[in-house]
Amino acid sequence: MRTWVKWTIGGVLVALVAFSALAGLGGYYFFRHLDAGSASEADTLKQFDVIRARFGTRPPLLEIINPQAADIRINRLEDPERRRVSTLHILTWSADDDERLQANVPLWLMRFSSVNVLSRLGIAPSKFRLTVQDVERYGPGIVLDVRQPGRSHALVWVE
Repeated sequence: MRTWVKWTIGGVLVALVAFSALAGLGGYYFFRHLDAGSASEADTLKQFDVIRARFGTRPPLLEIINPQAADIRINRLEDPERRRVSTLHILTWSADDDERLQANVPLWLMRFSSVNVLSRLGIAPSKFRLTVQDVERYGPGIVLDVRQPGRSHALVWVE
């Protein structure tokens, strides 16, 4: 076997091992910072309202107009003060089991998400292209606010 073939195969194997290790580290970090518990809808809505009040009336970065038709609007607004963001916060509630999930993920970990990678490569459809740079330009605020009263609620914000 030629030397360049050996080096190519070795390089691909090293890249796969590195990618697997990074994915494992990201999963470990995410689950270590995941807080799951039982909560009523009223208690969770109070928590959502406190978070919404903190960020004022600026529209969320992502607005889901019609989920069945995959009608999504991305509001690429810039933070006038250019404040730095470092953490992505996720808070969800589901009526199926009255479960509240909360997770805090560093923004750098989002750089390896499939949404970011596909958007950077131009593979994702234009209406779904959202990169970490879009989130950083948006600055601190609500990224996504999805409400289905009585069924589920999800809020994603960055600080």
